[in-house]
Amino acid sequence: MRISLCAAFAAGLALSAAAPAEDTIPLRAVNKAGEVIDAAIEAYGGAEALQNLRTVARKSTFTTWATNQSRKPGPPWDEGTQENFQAVDLEDRIYVTENSGVAGGFEFSTRQVIEGDKGWNISYRAGSVTTIPNPDFNTSSGPLIRITAPLLVKQLMQRRQTSHWLGETELNGRPHDIITLVMEVGPALSLYFDRETHLLSRSERVLPPFGQVDYRFSGYQEIGGIPFAKDFKLYLNDQPNLYIDFASTRINQPLDQYTALPADFEMVEGVAPATEVSVKEIAEGVFQAGSGTAYGMFVDMGDYVVAVGATAGVADRIRKLREAGVDKPIRYAVLTHHHNDHLAGVPDYEAEGATLFTVRENEAVVRANASNGDALKLQFVKDRYVFDSNGHRLEIYDIGPTPHVEHLLVAYLPATGVLFEADHFANPTAGSIPPAQPNTRRLAEAIDQLGLNVKTIIGAHSPRIASIGDLRASLALQPRVEITAAP
Repeated sequence: MRISLCAAFAAGLALSAAAPAEDTIPLRAVNKAGEVIDAAIEAYGGAEALQNLRTVARKSTFTTWATNQSRKPGPPWDEGTQENFQAVDLEDRIYVTENSGVAGGFEFSTRQVIEGDKGWNISYRAGSVTTIPNPDFNTSSGPLIRITAPLLVKQLMQRRQTSHWLGETELNGRPHDIITLVMEVGPALSLYFDRETHLLSRSERVLPPFGQVDYRFSGYQEIGGIPFAKDFKLYLNDQPNLYIDFASTRINQPLDQYTALPADFEMVEGVAPATEVSVKEIAEGVFQAGSGTAYGMFVDMGDYVVAVGATAGVADRIRKLREAGVDKPIRYAVLTHHHNDHLAGVPDYEAEGATLFTVRENEAVVRANASNGDALKLQFVKDRYVFDSNGHRLEIYDIGPTPHVEHLLVAYLPATGVLFEADHFANPTAGSIPPAQPNTRRLAEAIDQLGLNVKTIIGAHSPRIASIGDLRASLALQPRVEITAAP
């Protein structure tokens, strides 16, 4: 006798109802997570209060530690402060963030506005409003949600079907349950809820290539019947990276006053970052290669190639360079400085068998970023190094110290006037060149001191090719607002 699929499915349902599901580990993990979530919902004011939590606006002071981004390699990291404002409207999909401060040789006063499928970046210093191509509300608002415990619990209410209980542990001598939260974007979070108060004490996620990020919540205060942590700390691989002191928190109020755009600012049409690696010949035998906000320079020296810059994606750049017809060994690679985003390509150059150029002070951090640091081939630059081969000349200069780093290697080709630099000349993909930063002024000073006849500037973070005239224009501009370090 044949049984239809529908009948068989119905019979299966009946059997399932008659025989309780086996108490498996996955089932226990799901059920226990549900219990922890239910208790957390009540601790944070109840389901109705969280469902009605539509907008959150928070003013704060950030204390930052420039982990792997300080002027010198290794701790103690440079410490700084900045003023911050963040607001989110979860129903209308509005997100606003403002930042003001001084860090790493940069002065900044900015606001970002996301309204549904539209977005803008506002620079008060430059007096410009740049449209954001393809703005993403979930990605933009994620940082605020991850540091705001009630918004994480609200996410748990909506996404509880993806949560699992991972176990229990002690934090600060108190028992905690650990459950997962899979947000719309980004790596999953592990959330630690206090078993007595049912409030969130900590969350964790792994963020390649940086490592483990820990978020710690304390000093809870009720706002409209919902507990908000006044103090927040972020640790990167167990080292302090960010402390936040929330000065004020407001909920369920309109955000209209924060979304208005300055009427007298220059309007700039933003350009979406390139997703595919491209290779462009800037001058004879001089190539820019990269995508997004990560670019390098490759110089054909006749029998071999010298690479400059080690931001992410080096292997893809080399592959594209060879597809473009420059199929020569990458014999040498110049590392501009020790920051972790400028050492991401070290293993790729290592795989090429290249000798890496850096300064002696950065040896340890460079080796730590290699696959086999002990065997890595290094050569140290002291003030200046010259590659001279088959009539091709490439000069490397250490122009440090700068406000950004103690040592910065730039590459200069006297025959063409091409200069490659990293992090010292803000050269946006679209729009006008902004007023010079302290880093920019140091770069220009070094060019003049060394007597370099620079004509063209390639940057590590922009596909746009600048001229020496762009640099001079940047120096002549006055910022619309003056930025000073927070006290």
